[in-house]
Amino acid sequence: MCLVSKLWQAAVLLVLGSFAHGLSLTPLTEEELSDVVGQHSLFVTDVIGPQELSIGDMPAGEVFNDFTFYRMGLDARLDLNMNLSKLQLGCGGINDALSGGPGCDLDIDYLRFMGINAAGDRPSEEGPDSHFEMIRPYFELAIKNDDSPAHREVAGLKIGAQRINGALSIGRVADELGHNIDTGMHCDPSATTGVQGCHSGVNSLSGGITMELSAGFKARANIMGFITTDIDGCFGRIDFASCQTTDTPFFVESSGTRLGTLHVAAANLKIANIDLGCNIFNFLVCNPAQLFANLLVDEGYGQLELDTRLIHYLVAPDTADFFLSFQREPVSWPNYSKTAPANDVPFDMCNPAYGQASARCSSAYATAMSTGWSLYAPGVKMLNIQPDQRINVGHLSAGSLLSSLGAEGKLHIDNPKLDMLPVSNCYGSAQFC
Repeated sequence: MCLVSKLWQAAVLLVLGSFAHGLSLTPLTEEELSDVVGQHSLFVTDVIGPQELSIGDMPAGEVFNDFTFYRMGLDARLDLNMNLSKLQLGCGGINDALSGGPGCDLDIDYLRFMGINAAGDRPSEEGPDSHFEMIRPYFELAIKNDDSPAHREVAGLKIGAQRINGALSIGRVADELGHNIDTGMHCDPSATTGVQGCHSGVNSLSGGITMELSAGFKARANIMGFITTDIDGCFGRIDFASCQTTDTPFFVESSGTRLGTLHVAAANLKIANIDLGCNIFNFLVCNPAQLFANLLVDEGYGQLELDTRLIHYLVAPDTADFFLSFQREPVSWPNYSKTAPANDVPFDMCNPAYGQASARCSSAYATAMSTGWSLYAPGVKMLNIQPDQRINVGHLSAGSLLSSLGAEGKLHIDNPKLDMLPVSNCYGSAQFC
């Protein structure tokens, strides 16, 4: 019997012995005590052996699980509301060579941990009175060569939670005079592209992220040099303008080191309206094309390049396996449940009802995290993005417009201005929150 068990038994017997006569209590046997100890403990521990869990459909060469994982946590819910003016982790080092210059694995300006609004699509307006919830928070070690005392070493450290329920409000934007609030940099807040100089936020991101994305968009293109075309559309579950309301979610999955751009390769676009701007001067060419567009073009595909500094909030409603980690070599961290992600969660990528599940959805391990600091967020959402100005996508040939009907999606939108604003988390006279 271990020392802790002996001390626990002695304490229980001492209490029971003191009151047994008056309360008619009976001391428990050692077997009965062993059934009780730890049953309602605040602390949770676990050990996962090397290659112990199923990798599902993940290619074996992409899973790094030859470690012993030691997990220590709390069987509790932690509520927090926190503001960080600057989060930088993993600056310099070997990843400078991989990213092509000096930088940080994680570099985020003005990061706020807070609650979610009632609609579940943006941070709570209650600000400091809201809570970012962490259910069963824990930290975990990845130990290499655990069975060899002479060669045993710590390969990684992970801090996470079984589930989180909260929102991240990120960065700052420019004021009405075109000055970036935190840098003073001059910019053009009315610009529809290239506006990253007016924003601060996620400067670089390492790790893995799966995001549900929905947006309504208004685009303008010049076709064949003389036809100005307005295209209204949407993707993801959204109710936007004349777009037909849809409940079909759209997911983006991305991973890497020091990412500065999210690339949506082939967003399925619902086309609400295409106006070719026909007039008396282009009647012969334009009208047949307009007729074709009206009759046939109601959906297509497009590509989106989004600077991460334009992302000013993310929501994570009841999301599993959110974590921050550091590793000296690639590590595939196990899911908290030690099984594949749940496949019955509404509006989740791993739900087969949406036909977008990736290989990680069958694995008990998360996407492999590379050397350095990483953030893993497998279920965050950026919903109901509706820019109020048209996005000028420049010149398109007729062939490019028609190719947007195919999955290669040659309608390319580069760094559109979004209607995203960080939500204040200030309390009292605080200046940054």
